[in-house]
Amino acid sequence: MFHSTSGEDGKMEITENIISYRFTDRLQLRQALQLADSIHQNGNKNLALLGDTVIKLVLVKEGLRRHATRGRISNILSEKASNAYLAQQGFSKGLAACVFNNKSQGNNIYAGPMASTLEAIVGAVFKDSNENIAAAKGVMDAMGISWPE
Repeated sequence: MFHSTSGEDGKMEITENIISYRFTDRLQLRQALQLADSIHQNGNKNLALLGDTVIKLVLVKEGLRRHATRGRISNILSEKASNAYLAQQGFSKGLAACVFNNKSQGNNIYAGPMASTLEAIVGAVFKDSNENIAAAKGVMDAMGISWPE
């Protein structure tokens, strides 16, 4: 179970501003920002699993809407849903300062956990919005995880 403090509330508010989404259940966001550690053994892993799937669903749906070939859709998935790209977007948007990380790692947030955090945020938005794909897509757009124009 997660309980927030005023410092945590500040991180969550910054995150909400970055992603352009306000949570009804802020504990969803708190969990999305929590990396696994000895106290929070799963951290954001379950939300990241959900978010990874939602990201792929949104990108595939958009590709089909655009009548893209399966090959083109596959290429976009390989690019936009990759851990390297997700981590890059998270760092460039300033999310590293918002992550609740493992104390043994100090203030360092590595690429893998950053990518997982972005996936977890999308998963948390999906859950918080009663599984509203449009809400998840809005957050993905705000984070630069969208079909190229």
